[in-house]
Amino acid sequence: MIKLSHLIAGAAVVAAVAVPSASAAMAPSVKLSATQMGMKVALTAKLADFTIDAKNVGKANVAGKGHLHFQVDGGKYDYEKYSGPNGALAAKLGIAGKYSPSVTPKVTYTGLPKGKHTAMVFLVNNDHSNTGSSAKLVFMVK
Repeated sequence: MIKLSHLIAGAAVVAAVAVPSASAAMAPSVKLSATQMGMKVALTAKLADFTIDAKNVGKANVAGKGHLHFQVDGGKYDYEKYSGPNGALAAKLGIAGKYSPSVTPKVTYTGLPKGKHTAMVFLVNNDHSNTGSSAKLVFMVK
């Protein structure tokens, strides 16, 4: 905190300005987009102040690092049949039908039925706990 004092027209003016330290971490954030290519929909997460740390999944949490959990329609399509290798990993971890874990910013879903869908992506710590940052996107499969 820096305290600034000025004398203006005989009156003392004091202002306090918060200055973040160089080590202060920014809160991570994410934006989600969808691109349809025939029967496939690629969901892509654009990350800010967050680094995917594939080699430390399941280990101690490190601020600003972790991985992603993608979800379509509340997990309805988070199986190998739809989210491919991410869905296969979900089955291996016992969370198929909840979300598709990912150590890349993109997951491709295949065979989603035509119509409106809701996608979510969650930034998660190494221990799979949520960081509190997520993004939601409603998209149409044509």
